Amino acid sequence: MTQPQEPYAGVIFDLEGTLVDFQWKIGEAVAKVKEEIREWGWTTPLLDLSDYAELYNEGIHHAPNKEEEKRFLNTVDTIYDEYDKDALTRWGPQPGAKKLLTALKAADIPIALCSNVGRKAMDGILLLMGWKRFFRITLSRDEVRFLKPEPEGLEKTISMLGLTPDKVIFIGDSRTDIRTAKKVGCHVAVAAQGENTRREMEPLGPDHLLASLEPLIEILKL
Repeated sequence: MTQPQEPYAGVIFDLEGTLVDFQWKIGEAVAKVKEEIREWGWTTPLLDLSDYAELYNEGIHHAPNKEEEKRFLNTVDTIYDEYDKDALTRWGPQPGAKKLLTALKAADIPIALCSNVGRKAMDGILLLMGWKRFFRITLSRDEVRFLKPEPEGLEKTISMLGLTPDKVIFIGDSRTDIRTAKKVGCHVAVAAQGENTRREMEPLGPDHLLASLEPLIEILKL
């Protein structure tokens, strides 16, 4: 997607791996969810999945009825909250994160947060880092039905900012973030400092593929 001549009207960030370092123990969390599913007698393709967001989304689709869907969501949310809480104890800011947020705030560009992290951990890290003041909108896993890479959360965040996708850039650190932005139709920049490597993300064609957040000061014309 061609970068607009004018500055972006809004900037939306992912959280873990983007603004803070990646600490979530994906393998352990996924294994716990699968263990529960096996005990329920669910024999579905879910047992072959290794991505935590895909497991969450597909579990909703595969639940045989509303009661089982509710049980699945209660279980997976409890497990994911546990791993959010664990990651929160180790999260630290990514290089250049505060400088970038400060520059965006000074330029009066609306900033939002859209993450698969749950609300408790999101609010916890924003309080710990003193970053809550930067964001007009924060959207967590708890405010959506489906996680990224489904477009629901990012579409909702853009709408809450009162903007259109073509005027927004989404900044993340993963293949999931690129896929989400492309589904929504907004610009996307990713820093190879979190969930996925540069080699893993390059084939998906993000607008900007960076080593860190620091070049975004120039890219965003701040």
